[in-house]
Amino acid sequence: MRHLKLTPSWLRFLVIFLLAMGILFRFFNLDGKVYWHDETYASLRISGYTKTEAKQQLFNNRVIGGESFAQFQGANPEKSLNDTIMSLAKQDPQHPPLYYIIARLWMEVFGNSVTAIRSLSACISLLVFPCVYWLCRELFNVPLSVSGIAIALMAISPIHLVYAQEAQEYILWLVTILLSSASLLRAIQVEDELGKERQRPDLFAIWSIYAVTLAISLYTFLWSVFVALAHGIYVMIVVKFQFTETARTYLIASMVGFLAFMPWITVVIGDFFQFLISADKTTSQSSLMTVFPFLLMQLSRIFFDINLTSENSLNYLITPIFLTLVGSAIYFLCQTTNYKVWSFIITLNE
Repeated sequence: MRHLKLTPSWLRFLVIFLLAMGILFRFFNLDGKVYWHDETYASLRISGYTKTEAKQQLFNNRVIGGESFAQFQGANPEKSLNDTIMSLAKQDPQHPPLYYIIARLWMEVFGNSVTAIRSLSACISLLVFPCVYWLCRELFNVPLSVSGIAIALMAISPIHLVYAQEAQEYILWLVTILLSSASLLRAIQVEDELGKERQRPDLFAIWSIYAVTLAISLYTFLWSVFVALAHGIYVMIVVKFQFTETARTYLIASMVGFLAFMPWITVVIGDFFQFLISADKTTSQSSLMTVFPFLLMQLSRIFFDINLTSENSLNYLITPIFLTLVGSAIYFLCQTTNYKVWSFIITLNE
């Protein structure tokens, strides 16, 4: 796609307008939406209390006042940052601690209000735009056309607006995915262009950035393991399944990232063995049956969202339309770009 021309003036104006509106929507009405179930549990984790401790103190045959409940919904003097990490390790190791550490420090400065905790996600969501720009520049190598459109789409995408206003780690996870992906592409590009000895420090630096961003992503959300797997598949495709210098350097960088995550991996593995011993396998299997409809619903919400639930038949009529659009876009991408471009997008979205 190197032959694309500069973005027309009207399109640049539209991109700037949509970006401005997207930023405005991210900070609008932060305290007006219901603070729902998952956000409540996120605040409990941030507070440093476990669910067991909260139940013991709240369910004591007395009337629960607002002040009694508030201590379990944010930073408090009774619990420290270390308690926040330990509460995750004890009861929720599937949630790595990075976001909750940042949120704890944020709430100690700005308070425990709904606006305060949601504003953290809104601020983090602004990092998505430069990250998308960098990723698109590495993929398509055009000044603004593709990257500008990508920024505009993400600025007004309903699902991105929702996560930008939720007190959860998902928007931070998106930022780390974009950063690690862009740094990987840059590292591969530098490897390909390597012809002079003086470039080696730059190569070491960019692979170091990839290792660090991979570790940060893993400490943000456990499913980053699948992102790392997609990166590995892409590298193998690029090097044509040969153990080249690029493959070797990638392997070292990814191993460094996973070694940095090793302390939390041990916690997750320990909890997993406890789950195998005590979990109700019938319940866990039945819950997996709802994953596919949920993913289809989330796909449609990337473009269009009127709060349709999985029980609404209209949702199953709209979703195939967006599946067709996405499939057509992938086909067009494969036909008009180099295999290094479309294979990266496909492997990352599998």
